[in-house]
Amino acid sequence: MFVPCVLAIRKDTLLSFALTNLINASDTGLVVVESNARTFEELVTEINTHRADVILLEKSSPFAGEEALTKLLMLYPRLLVIIVDEESNWLHIYRREDILMTTAADLISAIQSA
Repeated sequence: MFVPCVLAIRKDTLLSFALTNLINASDTGLVVVESNARTFEELVTEINTHRADVILLEKSSPFAGEEALTKLLMLYPRLLVIIVDEESNWLHIYRREDILMTTAADLISAIQSA
C-alpha cells in the first residue's frame, strides 16, 4: 500500500505545529517529515532525501511564491503542493498537469475540468 510522505516546512509558528500534529494524530498512516529548509536548494535536498510526495507550506513561506512554485512543479511533476492560508481556512492546492492540445476542444475540456 502506498503511503505518501508529507514534507511540512516548519516556520516555528503555532499553525505549523498544529498542522503537523493534526496530520500525525489522524489515523491515515501518513508519514510527516518536518523540514527547516530556508533556501530553495535546501528544500530540493529535503524533497530528494525524504522522497516527498506532498509539500505543506504556510502562505507566508518564501516557497509559496509563484517563482518557487513553478520551479518545484517543473522539477517534480508528481509533487502536490498544499499552501495553508494563515488568515482563513483555505487550502491552495497546486500540482502539475500536462495536457496535449491538438484541438480547441482540448483547451475547453481542460478549462471545464478545473
